[in-house]
Amino acid sequence: MNLTFTPSAISRLSALRGDHPGNLHLYYRTEGCGCENSGIFTLKLVTETTPEDIEFSSNLGPILIARWTAVFLEEELKIDYDATSNVLILKSDGQFYNRNLLLMDVANNYIYTPTKKRAEISN
Repeated sequence: MNLTFTPSAISRLSALRGDHPGNLHLYYRTEGCGCENSGIFTLKLVTETTPEDIEFSSNLGPILIARWTAVFLEEELKIDYDATSNVLILKSDGQFYNRNLLLMDVANNYIYTPTKKRAEISN
């Protein structure tokens, strides 16, 4: 599997991440969804791996994913950033996996950092 971050996604992710520690994990959240087949992908920062974690390649370096969740994804993926909506998007050539891909820190808290554009809209 290969994941490509667009330049705008790299910039947004850098702004979100700041000085938060950890490696990127393409994490499949199932909490509140009812079953393992009903979840959503998010990005999570992790400082430890589990035996079920595997690495795959990206233009930002290795990304972790739980082995059992990789079957839900295509071989070539992209993470893009939509500045109008202020969201990261996980997609492939064939479909969208998450149109609002969030970033979580190592304590499972979502990291939000508004962009200048978003701040201007709210004024």
